[in-house]
Amino acid sequence: MAALKDEVKLFIVNALACFDAPTQVSIAVKEEFGLDVSRQQVSCYDPNTYVGRNLSQKWRTIFEKTRTKFRATAEEIPIASKAFRLRGLGRLGSI
Repeated sequence: MAALKDEVKLFIVNALACFDAPTQVSIAVKEEFGLDVSRQQVSCYDPNTYVGRNLSQKWRTIFEKTRTKFRATAEEIPIASKAFRLRGLGRLGSI
């Protein structure tokens, strides 16, 4: 595993906290920073995975704050609401 700079680690932690898949994050790191990072290495920055269980408190705190903020923001977007989507599907079914 290559040692990553803090800015890359922050990028990975934030992306994972926003529910991006490790493969997506790996590709995004390649595009953003020009670094090849395996999805296994990316998974180490998700405290909810087995390999991420030993993530330092610094990154764990950032992950939790980002995830909480993401969930709160997502609730403000109508399409993120299950009721909104079901209502739209109901309208399509009645046409």
